[in-house]
Amino acid sequence: MAAALILLFAVCLLPGSLCREFKVILSQTIEVLSGSCVTVPCSFDIKGDHDKELDNTCTAKWFIIKETGFDSKTATPEEEKLLGNLTNKDCTTTLNMTPFDNSTYEFRLECLSLNYSFTEPTVTIVVKGKFRCVPPADPPRPTLSPSTLEVRAGASVTLSCSAPAPCLSLPPHITWTSGLGDSQETMKELEDKTQVKTSVLNVTISRLHHKKEISCTAAYSKGNGDTASAVSTLTAVVSFPPQILHSSICTTTPSEVTCSCETEGNPLPTVYWYLNGTCLSHSDTFTISTEAHGDTILKSIITLSQSDMKHRSILVCNSSNSLSSISQEINNNRHKQQGPATLTVIILVGLLLVICALLVIIGIRTKAAHCSSPKRQSTGGTSSAALSHFESSTEANELNITEEEAVYMNIIQIRQADVLLPTSGGDGAVIYSTVMVKSKRNKQQQQQQQQHEDGNAVIYSTVML
Repeated sequence: MAAALILLFAVCLLPGSLCREFKVILSQTIEVLSGSCVTVPCSFDIKGDHDKELDNTCTAKWFIIKETGFDSKTATPEEEKLLGNLTNKDCTTTLNMTPFDNSTYEFRLECLSLNYSFTEPTVTIVVKGKFRCVPPADPPRPTLSPSTLEVRAGASVTLSCSAPAPCLSLPPHITWTSGLGDSQETMKELEDKTQVKTSVLNVTISRLHHKKEISCTAAYSKGNGDTASAVSTLTAVVSFPPQILHSSICTTTPSEVTCSCETEGNPLPTVYWYLNGTCLSHSDTFTISTEAHGDTILKSIITLSQSDMKHRSILVCNSSNSLSSISQEINNNRHKQQGPATLTVIILVGLLLVICALLVIIGIRTKAAHCSSPKRQSTGGTSSAALSHFESSTEANELNITEEEAVYMNIIQIRQADVLLPTSGGDGAVIYSTVMVKSKRNKQQQQQQQQHEDGNAVIYSTVML
């Protein structure tokens, strides 16, 4: 008896043995949007003695209760698509026309010489948004992994977003929060034969991501062109060492100095003040107060008397948390004056600007006067001396030359008229030059000077060579 049982067990373990049974493997429930398609994963097995009856004549049929909801043999391509190969015992099917109500389906195999209805198990298709009087239903939310994100700034993390793909011909489109980087998408089959689409994103976390929402969105397209979306989000918690902000300054009055140190970090930093290397604390001499802005920014304010801030005193702000610490000199790095000192500085700057403007004006006028004065010319290569002055004469003294008059020297006429004559002593020569002085007197002055022909005077100057 024992030997017979062992022999029967061994026979059942052989491939194609007679111990195999009729069975089907189906998902118990599948959710689908109204108007979209649904892919039903399906596989089956039959008794070993029917293997030869499983051939190309086999078709798959799906029944709703006792009515035929889908016939793979007669349905049009717009209504269905048999994805599996029945000879390989794969009955996976896509239904493009979803029912208007939740229905339970059973699978039936029909071949030329083999017909069998797999009554157990069955699959229930849940249609979301099936009623026209209610707003359209949202698709299932994608799964975001990890569900929480607590990380230190500078770390590189991998985020995964998975969305079910109930219809393989219209898989969901997954997008991430903009600015995070590029992602990679793959399709994956689960144990129950359903499909999911997964998007993987690698991102380097900075302190700017702290308390920011990271989201992934799965958008589903329907057969009629409409789209439905579902979103999953997580809030990043980022820890980072403290830093002292540029808003840290000192203000002074004649009697006291007030300095503020604003720092940011997570965990929230603690601020310590040091004067010439000595740690300060709140007392009658030093007033220290703190203000927290959110969970990462702390502002500390200290007030000291002018007598405490002696010449070359060094005031340092130290900010620290569990990650690190940082120190910065406040009074020498950034400070601004308030009160009477500010007015004094403004007055001095104004006076300096006025003086500079006057110097510029004087320089411009001096240059203009220099450029407008007549240039003196030398007379050839015999002598390098220029005409130094006109010889005084009664006729020249009587001339009243005003600012409106100008002296014009005709160089060409001078060079043509100059005559070199020997002096009586024989030691040199005399050059006679003619200078034309054009008078711009008014009509009354011109009438008084009629003795000067055509308003011009002839002046002779002598240069000894």
